[in-house]
Amino acid sequence: MKVAKGRSSEKVHVEGTQFYRRSAIRDILRIVIITIVTFVAIFVLAAWAIIDAGARQAFKEARDIRRALRIVGTEYYGNMSSIYDQYSVNGMTEGAAERIAEMSTREGEVILYAWDDESNAPLQFEYRTGLYRVIYSDIGNRDGVSVGVEGDFHVYYSFEVLRFEAQ
Repeated sequence: MKVAKGRSSEKVHVEGTQFYRRSAIRDILRIVIITIVTFVAIFVLAAWAIIDAGARQAFKEARDIRRALRIVGTEYYGNMSSIYDQYSVNGMTEGAAERIAEMSTREGEVILYAWDDESNAPLQFEYRTGLYRVIYSDIGNRDGVSVGVEGDFHVYYSFEVLRFEAQ
């Protein structure tokens, strides 16, 4: 087949499968996007696992605090007084918070919101440790048998967004 010089616009028809070369930029872009999505997914899963582990630990500590509240409440009852002081900042009488921290060996802060004097059990309290906040609310019936034993623990995770200091 002779091709005349100067006629470069003639098309040659090829039958069968034709292969096209992909753009290298398109391949690189696809690899970069897949890599970024993979790293973001791994980061989100790792952050979720870390927060979940800390929340479970805070829940276990709050259960220990509930037991310590019952024991210290019984001690105060034996001394003819109550652990609950609604006018106190943390809801407990003087020395009760230190005794609870001593018995439970926990480092967080306990705030007692409601107390049942008849059964010496917490009705509602809050436990704060690190970035976790656990709120216990009693759901037991009020006949004195299951007060302070049956309850819901709600675990919250929070982080500081802004901090303003007073001048």
